[in-house]
Amino acid sequence: METYAAISLAALVAVIFTGFRTKVNLGIISITFAFIVGHFIVGMEPSSIYLKGWPLSLFFMLTGMTLLFGIARLNGTFSVLARQMSYFSFGSRRLMCLIIYLFSAIVSMAGVGTIVTPAILCPLVIEIAHAEDMPEPLVILLCIAGGIAGGMSPIAPTGIIGVNLAAPIGLQSYAPIFIMSILTFSIQALIFFFAFGGWRLKKKQPQKRPLLELDQKQIVTIAVTGVVIFCVLALKYDLGLTSFTGAAILLLLRAEDQRKVVASVAWGTILMICGVSMLVRVIADVGGIDLIAEYLAKIMKPWSAAAIMNLMAGALSSVSSSSGVVMPTLIPAIPGLLSRFGDIVGIEEMVASVVIGAHSVAYSPLSTLGGIGIAMASERVDRQAFFTALLFSGIGMVILTSILFLFRIYNFLI
Repeated sequence: METYAAISLAALVAVIFTGFRTKVNLGIISITFAFIVGHFIVGMEPSSIYLKGWPLSLFFMLTGMTLLFGIARLNGTFSVLARQMSYFSFGSRRLMCLIIYLFSAIVSMAGVGTIVTPAILCPLVIEIAHAEDMPEPLVILLCIAGGIAGGMSPIAPTGIIGVNLAAPIGLQSYAPIFIMSILTFSIQALIFFFAFGGWRLKKKQPQKRPLLELDQKQIVTIAVTGVVIFCVLALKYDLGLTSFTGAAILLLLRAEDQRKVVASVAWGTILMICGVSMLVRVIADVGGIDLIAEYLAKIMKPWSAAAIMNLMAGALSSVSSSSGVVMPTLIPAIPGLLSRFGDIVGIEEMVASVVIGAHSVAYSPLSTLGGIGIAMASERVDRQAFFTALLFSGIGMVILTSILFLFRIYNFLI
């Protein structure tokens, strides 16, 4: 079984290398490797490979949202709203970067949460990027980083989950975890600001605040989109299916031409994300992720426990839900680890390592947030290159936070 696990991990490396060199859609290559490794090497049934591997929930979420927000983009609704928001930067595109991050963080912190906030705001910030001539990958990553930072709030869904999981194992206050998370994802946003060209942006001539002129189609689009957002946030309806319903209503009301809307969906990107997810599911099923986690656990020492826990959370989160799987799996295991190390490692540090590690990988296109970002990106973005950039952003941020835990930097906040 360990041999199969090693082969599956090698297959993932081969897929990334092949896609990078040939520019062929990574999803197509990944499906091929999932078939070869899963069926011919491991002996899995083909039906098991695609029924368990194809991420149906993520597929419906990405397709539904790109349909709904594609209508708002094509009929000019987001352009009008973007011009309104651009006014508040007073011509400073660097200030607009900060506004995007803070706006996303505040919306998420208020209870909207880590997933829904970028899903709602990404199309809008992309329009701002077009209006202000800003790098699109930069604004997408800032929006995601803000959404994660705010989502750690004790009144946001992810924060609530963290509080409820950490209290039974003895965590007295969740405040240090929230503070560490805010600091971490603010640092990550700053890194993106420099890495994706935000620091190069020059100030433009400030524009006069435009009139909010909306035609009938745009008013209908805002109304229907608002109802969709209300149903998702207040009534807890499924994001993907509710977005499909909203898109169907707008098409029936002739808010935009159906052919243009369907053609605007980033089918290649969705195939890329879902195809790679199939291969990753095969890797998980044959023990590839467990092999990584087992190796990390063997080398865990008191001084490296939090750093390794952070890496483990990031690895697991790359193939499963951060708040739905990783946090409920790893946080309850913390007391057992602490019993081995005595008072050398604190419970706040270990809980933070899980929460931060599980969400630092979220920029990866294999995660929900990274998938949303790349699916929402316009045709101006080289999606293959953006996919690679997001993948290494997720990996890089997990390594960064692990280094911070390794050198006990977070202990100054406890």
